[in-house]
Amino acid sequence: MSPRSNIWLLLLLFSPVILLVLSSFDSVFAQESQEYVIRRVEIWALFYRLMVAAFVVGAVVQGAIVYVCWRFRESHKRNRIREIEGV
Repeated sequence: MSPRSNIWLLLLLFSPVILLVLSSFDSVFAQESQEYVIRRVEIWALFYRLMVAAFVVGAVVQGAIVYVCWRFRESHKRNRIREIEGV
């Protein structure tokens, strides 16, 4: 892999983490207006958001695996071994 592709790979891997950290700042700055933030509620809200993202990613990965297994199965017409003619 080239160094340029490594940078893109790292960017794709860590961009969700960076976005989650940046999105959590709005609840931190909400404390300036004398409103109380219940940490337990915020933690569960973040947990549910992450679980929704995990289920979506899991469904996409599972769909890709099913597609690849179905497309390249042994009984598929294109993947059958052709008998040598004339032998």
